[in-house]
Amino acid sequence: MEVVLTKDVAGLGKKGDLVSVKDGYGRNYLLPKGLAIPATKGALRQHETLQEAKRDKGQRILMEARENAAKIEGSVLIFVRRAGQGRIFGSITPQEIADKVMSSHKVKVDKRKVLIAENLKDIGSHQVTIVMHPEVRVTVTVEIRPEVGT
Repeated sequence: MEVVLTKDVAGLGKKGDLVSVKDGYGRNYLLPKGLAIPATKGALRQHETLQEAKRDKGQRILMEARENAAKIEGSVLIFVRRAGQGRIFGSITPQEIADKVMSSHKVKVDKRKVLIAENLKDIGSHQVTIVMHPEVRVTVTVEIRPEVGT
């Protein structure tokens, strides 16, 4: 029996997948629980339409990520902080880097996608990788400068 899954089923497939199962499993478990629908012509057409829409959305998101990456690639983000003996008081966090990218380039970046081993404390330049999409990574330079005067 062939069915189209309406929800993710562990060990079988994800929502929208067309799977072949034993008749009893489909008739006695998947269909009554609403986890699948029979693979009729209409259901197969709907399955194809959903798969096509999912592919289109994935391509749109990838193109948007590439455009945003091109905007911020190689940019320098400058942070000025109070410092002493070559280190700043406090640190530069992924959230601050994401906020700086938003304010300077108008590109929204999730703080969890800013890849740094630990918060930045040393004065100088640091290379930071930002994951815009699983296939798109961009490197920016974070420059930390000490406050002058005061």
